[in-house]
Amino acid sequence: PSDYSFGDDFHSLDLRLSRSFVFQERWRLSLIGEVFNLYNKANLTGYNGDLTSVAFGQPTSRATQVFGSGGPRAFQLAMRVAF
Repeated sequence: PSDYSFGDDFHSLDLRLSRSFVFQERWRLSLIGEVFNLYNKANLTGYNGDLTSVAFGQPTSRATQVFGSGGPRAFQLAMRVAF
C-alpha cells in the first residue's frame, strides 16, 4: 500500500497546572487542572506483517483506551482544601 507503517513509539503528553491560595495562614485552597494525551495521538498497534496481505503495515488495534494512559484526550479538574 502507498501508506503503511511498522509502528511508532507510544506518545502521550500529559499536562498539569495548579494554583494555591492561602487564607488566614491556616487554610490552603489548591485548584488543579489536568489534561491527558494533549495532542490526542491515537497510539495504534498490532501492525500487520504479512507481506502477501492487502492490509500489510496497517494497524489492527489501539494501544489502550484507559483514561489517563494513552486513551483519547481527557480533561480533569480538582480542588484540594488543606487546614
